[in-house]
Amino acid sequence: MGSSLKEIAERVGTSTASVSIYLNNRDTKRVSSAMKKKIDVAAKELNYRKNIFASSLSKSESKVIGILIPSNIPLFKNGYTNSLLSGIQSSLALKGYSLLFFPSSASSSKENVQEQLQNSAGCDGYILFSTGFCTMEHILWNIRELENTGKPFVTLNIPRVSKEVNQIIIEDLTSLRSLEYLLDAGHEKILLILGRTNGEHMQFILTEYRKILKQRKIPFDNRRIIYGNYSHKDTFLKVSNFLAVHRDISAICAMSDLMASSSLAAVKATGLTVPGDISIIGRNNSLYSELSDPPLSTLEMKIEDAGRSAADLLFEQITNPATCRKIFISGEIIERQSVNEKS
Repeated sequence: MGSSLKEIAERVGTSTASVSIYLNNRDTKRVSSAMKKKIDVAAKELNYRKNIFASSLSKSESKVIGILIPSNIPLFKNGYTNSLLSGIQSSLALKGYSLLFFPSSASSSKENVQEQLQNSAGCDGYILFSTGFCTMEHILWNIRELENTGKPFVTLNIPRVSKEVNQIIIEDLTSLRSLEYLLDAGHEKILLILGRTNGEHMQFILTEYRKILKQRKIPFDNRRIIYGNYSHKDTFLKVSNFLAVHRDISAICAMSDLMASSSLAAVKATGLTVPGDISIIGRNNSLYSELSDPPLSTLEMKIEDAGRSAADLLFEQITNPATCRKIFISGEIIERQSVNEKS
């Protein structure tokens, strides 16, 4: 077990204040060189570990950014989230900051954020995520909770809100450019594979889907919408069941590369070929798309760029609290071998 400042002070024969001053600022002139050496030796022998949140009480900053993700699903299980965090961490590291996560076992996104905020009082600022389990009502509630802390924060992976808050908007989370890419290639009978039924982004996608079909005078068919829940098993089973009954589609548009690669496996299992019989496009430009056979065309959403931009915007707000910006991140279609033009 780590020691306290009081134990170190007693060991070297000085005050707790002197030990604290030195351990929080190694360059201080208020502690002699001889005493600094004694404190270093004692701290090592007593296995002292600095408490960043305790030290933040006597300083204006902790050099720690809190990551608030309103979900109790294991954090690093999701490759998409990992890419966002990778971008955040790369920017934090350059500025000498750390990121901290606050696990929660609450049952709703509101309760998750409330619990995480209660455990993170020493953070210099926050980056608030949304997940497929967040409704817009919960998103706005979470933003209000953060505003009440008085701390700088930025939202990431959240749809644009009218409130004056700093946001990184990943435009392709609510676009269907991948669907339009298939339509432009001549495909009209397309199976659309969405994420979770209650995800706020999926509601935007559904609205956009109906709008695009209406513009192109293509009949809406609810049977051609599947919710894969970002799960390999769910997607494989549902696409397999769909193809057992409906063989008239010529393409599949999936809202993640994982679901696209699962669809590819299901298509092959039925004896059909890709892209000969069915074209497939995914989203994210992850390893799933590159390692599939054939490699999958996909919508690159610049996820790591979004994470870096979120950290940079937060630093801007920490420096200038009056900062209020919405930064838009736009991606691009990556063409590979899984899509053919419809003859």
